[in-house]
Amino acid sequence: MNINFNQKKTRIAGTVLIILGVVAIFHLWWAILPALLAIGGVAIYRRQRDLGRTNEAVQGALWGVGLGLLLMIHFLFPGVLLLGGASLLLRGRELEADQRVQGVLATIISRRTPAPAPIQPVAQTRVTVVNVEQPSTGETVRLR
Repeated sequence: MNINFNQKKTRIAGTVLIILGVVAIFHLWWAILPALLAIGGVAIYRRQRDLGRTNEAVQGALWGVGLGLLLMIHFLFPGVLLLGGASLLLRGRELEADQRVQGVLATIISRRTPAPAPIQPVAQTRVTVVNVEQPSTGETVRLR
């Protein structure tokens, strides 16, 4: 059986197995559903945004990440009411919300990556050319 480790599916399967191992070791089974909801919300956001459907992208991210967070903190019933209200208030303003989120993410990412070192100007040294005349020598004396 020939497995190509450069394939995307192979990397995904390996990552999933590692994550499941970490979940089993630390008994984090309770975090699987919230994580899947949050990952689903981010995936919906990215796909819809790539298709130019910013309104659907923002609403999908709000519900996916929001439900995942609510499950994690055990605040599901009142939280769904809050998410519903936030979703209604966000209607028609999704593009503005998306631009704000993108700006915040850009700021966070720019703080995490070190800024390139500023280019130092090369020090200019001034060379003074001295007008040197031909050396003068005295009279040559021959020794016998």
